[in-house]
Amino acid sequence: MLQAVENVSNILSKEKDALKNSLIAKLEAVADESERARLEPFKPNKQKTEDLNSLLNTLKVDAKKPKNKSPAPKLAPVKIEDIYGTHPSGIFSKAHFKEESSAVSGLATWDMLYEKELELAVTHPPANGFQQMIQWTKQGKVWQFPIDNEQGLDEEAQVGFHEHLFLEPHLKPWCPRRGPVRHFMELVVVGLSKNPYLTVAQKKEHINWFRDFFEAKRSILIDTGAIPDITTKSSPSLST
Repeated sequence: MLQAVENVSNILSKEKDALKNSLIAKLEAVADESERARLEPFKPNKQKTEDLNSLLNTLKVDAKKPKNKSPAPKLAPVKIEDIYGTHPSGIFSKAHFKEESSAVSGLATWDMLYEKELELAVTHPPANGFQQMIQWTKQGKVWQFPIDNEQGLDEEAQVGFHEHLFLEPHLKPWCPRRGPVRHFMELVVVGLSKNPYLTVAQKKEHINWFRDFFEAKRSILIDTGAIPDITTKSSPSLST
């Protein structure tokens, strides 16, 4: 792949380094995007983490009392005098206190805790292993049956596998039939067709990027003989 980039960059003597850096940066971006898509299923689920934390919070810890505990010191009895035997000071005689209104707006945190308490009151732990497996399946912790190796890929359910593999027809409207640019794009298409972590829309988006990149340098590529000087109509968007 690097050799193909070198061959394409050799076409432009003035912008050789800039062209080479742009193509390498784009290929590295595609590799990084594929790596992120590959590691996406292994990221911790926030909802599952919250469920686990709520489960741990409900556990009660039996704190054992220390065996050797020093006895509490005995205090001397306090003599209580009659507090009603003196004349009142009268400092609160003219004070007016507001009564609390019955319709007090509750806090969102208290409402959430109340709903959680009600849910825990009616939710019982699984009585056997079957109920536990059913609960884990509903929470998305285990595979759903029948097992499908494409579980969770709902966006690609309506996309055929041939759209992932046969990407070369997208080069016909704009890519030359031979030369270093054609060789480079064939390697790009083969790499994208073998990538199982990108969707069809993402693959077409990357091909669109290379098409626009070489389209911007069409005049230079024609002058250097990398592509033939043939007037063509604007190619349709690959995203449709």
